[in-house]
Amino acid sequence: MDQTIVRWGRVEPHAATPDIAVGLAAETADPLWFLLRQWQLGELTGDDGGSPVALDTKVSWSRFTRYRPEGTPGRPAVALGDAAAPLERLVEQEAVLTPGDPAATPWTAAVRAGRSLRRHLAARHLTAVADALAARPDLRFDAAAPDGAPLGPDEVRYRRLLAGRVLDGAKVLALLADGPLPAGATAGADPGALADALRDWQRELAEDWGVLAPGADPAPPSWVPDRFEYAFSLAAPPLPPAEPPAAAAADAAAVAPAAELVLRAPAYDGTGLAWYDLDLDADAAADPGRALGAAADGGATGQRTATALPAPLRYPGMPADRFWEFEDARVSLGAATGGPTDLARMLAVDFALVHGPDWYLAPVEVPVGCVARVDWVVVRDTFGAATLVGTAATRAGDGVGRQFQPAAASGPEGDHPLLVVLPSAGAALGSPPLERVALQRDEAADLAWAIEQRVLGPSGRGIELPWQRSEFDLPRARSASAYELVWRLATPVARSWTPLVPAAPRPGAPDGPRLLRRARLLETRTGELRAARSRILRDAAGGVRDEEVTRGGVEVRMLDQLVRRPDGSSHVWRGREKRPGRGEATSGLRFDAATPDLERGRPDLP
Repeated sequence: MDQTIVRWGRVEPHAATPDIAVGLAAETADPLWFLLRQWQLGELTGDDGGSPVALDTKVSWSRFTRYRPEGTPGRPAVALGDAAAPLERLVEQEAVLTPGDPAATPWTAAVRAGRSLRRHLAARHLTAVADALAARPDLRFDAAAPDGAPLGPDEVRYRRLLAGRVLDGAKVLALLADGPLPAGATAGADPGALADALRDWQRELAEDWGVLAPGADPAPPSWVPDRFEYAFSLAAPPLPPAEPPAAAAADAAAVAPAAELVLRAPAYDGTGLAWYDLDLDADAAADPGRALGAAADGGATGQRTATALPAPLRYPGMPADRFWEFEDARVSLGAATGGPTDLARMLAVDFALVHGPDWYLAPVEVPVGCVARVDWVVVRDTFGAATLVGTAATRAGDGVGRQFQPAAASGPEGDHPLLVVLPSAGAALGSPPLERVALQRDEAADLAWAIEQRVLGPSGRGIELPWQRSEFDLPRARSASAYELVWRLATPVARSWTPLVPAAPRPGAPDGPRLLRRARLLETRTGELRAARSRILRDAAGGVRDEEVTRGGVEVRMLDQLVRRPDGSSHVWRGREKRPGRGEATSGLRFDAATPDLERGRPDLP
């Protein structure tokens, strides 16, 4: 006869037969005991609430139609272009080709632009035009580099293999900016085919490399050089009015702005856009100078009503709904601890244990690149009852729950039930850094340093600038006695270290931000005044805000990025990103120092 016994507080099945199937069945002679335990733990307690079986959702949306870069004040708003391009490319893309100054174009871009032109001409049977252009000495790639530019293995290879042998696409662009191609090079060519080839070629260069307009700032228009961040705004037309249920329509009309919706990203660090990078500008409707002029047109706004089967929302380690259910052993919420000020952890544990089974997922499709608003949600349960889910504005009156909606922390604007669906890249593939500059504090020397670890070479590839501890060693002096004190103007610092010193307030703005400006160090061995060589620091010639260089430091990078969109198109752009640093640096820099000739002290470097 089978029986169930209790040993040391554990319930264990015990069978008198050697059959393993009986033991695995875990039969019990007293099922009433299990029912009693379930009753004691509240598992048999019922209520009058049914389980959701259907959700009816009404959503209104408005597409982003205007964009304004805000790297410098006074930039005009422009219409958004290619809907398939990621927003990061629009914000971050830097122009690589410079027709106004072909010598400033990276060699890689110039050579590839020339090869692309030859390919477009050959596709329209105009190879003779490409050969005639390549035969002109003034249009050949000459591998010219500015004085003092760093040279690496790529620069040596380009000079040996390509200099004077291939067509320079940047020079052809500069020639087209001044007028048509020389008549001698286009003699006998079909004018229509030639115009089509040049148009397609220039469009391809603008999409793949970016072409800088003559006299324009080489930095992206959204780049804020004194903060090493991007700043921009997006605007969408007003959302359409909500429709019944009437209570939800009145609530949505009360909290939704009636003017254009302007969202601003004041400090985007370049590591990938998300909805929390943008803030709703509630003052745009009252201030015409802050508006972007997003007018409603065909297809910019719309509404959608969807019915979906709600699915319980689950996550790894979620507590089980029932007491007699085995849970995932990888997560132990009971072992979570927290100090008196660690309220967030305790709230998360309390929410998981109490409200974990209360969440359901019911997707509603909206266009990519829009601002959406949930007008109303009606929940139908297993008893046939339909419940209108309220919002924050109606919760005080009806006492029921509310939808998940982003809300302002404080202020007279109240709650804004808006959800942002950005046309972001998601996860882009990044190249090795083309430039990498670390900005670190040096408390002993009472200044900050911009340490150039990698800079952009003339070829357009990154060149490492390693430094050694020996570069900080004191040089030998020719003194009569080995122990005689030697006066030094300054102790040496590595070549790639550029000092950042506090600057006086700008004239007319005594209360402006405190800036750190680049300074030049005198190389006592050669008498040379050395300066920064990276593009990142050259763009910040006006100074860097003092609060941006924290004690933890900051690292700024320039890199190429690639992303493939759902429609199969590929998009490439060059951008910058700001990341946390690695703490303080110690250079050991001293001015007006008298030291023994044999001193070989080395600073404590990071």
